[in-house]
Amino acid sequence: MKITLAQRHLFNDSKPIMEISGFDGTVQWDECDLSDCPPYRLKGSMTAHGKFPTYKYEELPTVFKDTDGNEHEIENIISYTSSK
Repeated sequence: MKITLAQRHLFNDSKPIMEISGFDGTVQWDECDLSDCPPYRLKGSMTAHGKFPTYKYEELPTVFKDTDGNEHEIENIISYTSSK
């Protein structure tokens, strides 16, 4: 599944439940290291809330950690649902 930069930033906050290909059961997203990536939105003004930054999808991190500390490939995500 293709997960955009904006979704990864939101997933780090909302921590959704993921179904992973080749993994029995579901896992909860905990974090994806986005320290080397652009911010969620670029700086805007009072009326303009900022644009989404440009980036190359191939340069985004390829793994995320679940709440148990295990790493999973983002491309292996089959589906996700809200954890709240």
